[in-house]
Amino acid sequence: MKLVSGVASSGGLINKVVPESVKPLVRAAALPTLGLPARVRAMRPAPQPAATPMIFVIGCGRSGTTLLGELLGAHPSIRYLHEPYDAWAAIDPETDALQVYSRGEHHCLLDGSRVTATVHRRFQALMSQPPGITLVEKSPHNTFRIGYLNVLAPEAKFVHIARDGIDVAHSIAKIALNETKIAFRPNLNWWWGLGHSKWHALAADGKAANYYAPEVPDLESHAQRGAYEWLVCQLEVDKWRERLGPRLVEVTYQSLTDDPATTLRAIAGAVGLSCPGEWLTEVTGRVRSAGSRTDPLTLPAHMCSDFNGLQADYGFRGRAVPMNRVGQPAT
Repeated sequence: MKLVSGVASSGGLINKVVPESVKPLVRAAALPTLGLPARVRAMRPAPQPAATPMIFVIGCGRSGTTLLGELLGAHPSIRYLHEPYDAWAAIDPETDALQVYSRGEHHCLLDGSRVTATVHRRFQALMSQPPGITLVEKSPHNTFRIGYLNVLAPEAKFVHIARDGIDVAHSIAKIALNETKIAFRPNLNWWWGLGHSKWHALAADGKAANYYAPEVPDLESHAQRGAYEWLVCQLEVDKWRERLGPRLVEVTYQSLTDDPATTLRAIAGAVGLSCPGEWLTEVTGRVRSAGSRTDPLTLPAHMCSDFNGLQADYGFRGRAVPMNRVGQPAT
C-alpha cells in the first residue's frame, strides 16, 4: 500500500485477525486512532533546536523520493523519517490532505502564513534529533509546502528529485486504481485519500493559486490528475529556487539510477554530509532503474504547453498531447 505507514501497517494487522465481513467496520473504527501516538508526542515540551539543519527530501510522488530517502537514511549520521503523515497531522491537521488522521479543513498548498506558534512548538517536539545527527524527512506532499517548511525550519536544506512527468503520471494512475472500503466513511483511495480528498484539495488550492484554474475541471483521468500534481510540484520548486539558493539541491531520478555513486556524492557535499565509502558501496548496490512509459497523455492546451516546457527543461523525453474541447487529442 502506498499511503502512510500507519495505514499500511494497520491494514496488515486487520487482514490477519479480522473476518472479511467486518473488516470495513474495523477500519472505520481504527482510522481515527492511528495518529494518536503522534498527537501525544506533540504535547511534550519542545527540545532545544538542533545545531544541524534538517533536510527535506521533496519531489512529486512516484519520482524516486522513496529510493533517495532510503539511500540517505542508511547514512550513519542520519535519522530518517519516511512519510510521517501522522506526525504532520499532529503538528497541523490542515496538512492531512488524505484525511486519514483528522477531519476538517485540509490543504495541499500551504505557505508560511499558516504557521502559528502552536504549529511551530509541535513541529519542534516531533521533528528533533540527537546532537551530531541530521534529521532527513521525506514526504512528497511537502513539495507543495516549501514556504510553510521554510518558516518552520529556516535553516533547513531541500533535496528535490524530479522524474519524467509522463512516467510519474502513469505511475500515479496505476496506484489510484486501488481503493479500500471503509464503513460509514468514503472509500480510501490509495493515492487520493478518503473520498479523493487529496485531489479535491489540490484542485481547490491549485485554482486559488491560479495554477490553470480554467483547465482543472477538464482533468478526468487519474493520469491527467497525476500530471497536474507533477506540474504543480515543479512550479512550486521553480517559485522557491532562487530564494533558497544553495539550500536547494536538485537531481533527477535518471541521474540517481544511472550513476548513484556520483549523484549521492554530489548531494552529500551540497548538504554538508560526510561520504563514507562503506555507506556509498552498500547503498549503491540497492539501486535499480525503473522502466519508462510511452503511453499517450492528453492535457488541456495551456497546461500541456507548460508541462512539455518543463519536460524539455529537465531533459526528459516524454511529451503530452494537447486535447480538444471534448477531451480527445487535438488533430
